[in-house]
Amino acid sequence: MKLANRQRGMTTAGWMMTLALGGMILLLVFKMVPYYMDDRAIAQLLENMKERQGIEDADILQVRGYLSKGFQTNMIRDFDREDIEVYEADGFMKIDIEYEKRVHIAGNVDVVMSFKHNWQVANQ
Repeated sequence: MKLANRQRGMTTAGWMMTLALGGMILLLVFKMVPYYMDDRAIAQLLENMKERQGIEDADILQVRGYLSKGFQTNMIRDFDREDIEVYEADGFMKIDIEYEKRVHIAGNVDVVMSFKHNWQVANQ
């Protein structure tokens, strides 16, 4: 009988800690997921570039135009165009995209997410 009185479940403080932890996890998810979705759209855009007709003959300005249209179509937000490097090297057209996003959480706490993509196709 004594053992049954001691096993009553979680205390109020335990519930408060559980709710605070759950709230923090939800906050992180809601603030970070949109940037990961944008990154996935960028990766898909680069993957689809290989299937584009005439990409082997395109120059740097045309490739930048294709990327720009893809960014507009996918509504990729908060992206600095200077993070995209399009160049020709060793007979290949190459695209390097490297950027980071900083998300304010609370007080002086920020989350920094780094992303990097590389793409190339043989130039004719």
